Amino acid sequence: MGTISGSIIDYEEAGAGNPIIFLPGMEGAKEFWKPQLEALSDEYRVIASSLPVHRPRLSRTLSDFAGDYIEFMDSLGIEKAVFVGESFGGMVTQELAINHPRRVAAIILCNTMEQPRRDNIGLNMFMLANFVHQFAFFPLLTKQQRKRILMWVGKHRGFVLDPSPGNEALVEYIIRYGTACGAAAYLDRMIAGAKLNFTSRLREITVPALVLRGEEDRLVAAENIVQQAGRIPYAQLALVEGGGHCCTYTVSDASNQAILNWLHHINY
Repeated sequence: MGTISGSIIDYEEAGAGNPIIFLPGMEGAKEFWKPQLEALSDEYRVIASSLPVHRPRLSRTLSDFAGDYIEFMDSLGIEKAVFVGESFGGMVTQELAINHPRRVAAIILCNTMEQPRRDNIGLNMFMLANFVHQFAFFPLLTKQQRKRILMWVGKHRGFVLDPSPGNEALVEYIIRYGTACGAAAYLDRMIAGAKLNFTSRLREITVPALVLRGEEDRLVAAENIVQQAGRIPYAQLALVEGGGHCCTYTVSDASNQAILNWLHHINY
């Protein structure tokens, strides 16, 4: 665990060799990357990080989070690394690639976006499942009741959940870590994410890039992922069959294979 700029970046690492730093989604827990920590550490120095926790500030931007990770790298003696970012972590990864290219060897963007989107909004099952999802965190519910609600949400592809076999493990993860960072940290990240607007700057990314998408992701529409990949020079796109927004967790074997194939292709 490292103390960075008054914040705490909690992390776990395994393996040796070229470093890969993993950034999780909005919940910000390093435990999200357990499957990658186990699968990739035979070849690389794998660092699974939790997002830094800040008090909410209206002036907060993604550059603040990127700055935390630059100092985090310095504290670990890392000059350059591959960054893998899921959802909100992918937003920070884009910030790093655009504004700190000398510290970035390559990027993998997992189920993320380059600007706020409003897709899939309307009277549909996705929106109903998203609405029901909120009830899983009602304080008086038992863990089993929360689990039943979230499994139903996953069946209907609500929020970050999906119908894959690994969804039950994701439900357990969400129950344990989904609110662990606290409401203040969530608000702070939402403030930064709301200012996201990289669409016109994606062409400035000069490092190798892989855009990874779970085919069942309903939170980030397929057309947005295709457009994102198309705007990054020479980016490659990989689809994970059966996986949703958190495919690196729920369909980890296929996701890890896609990541490793790409890393071997760029000779990292």
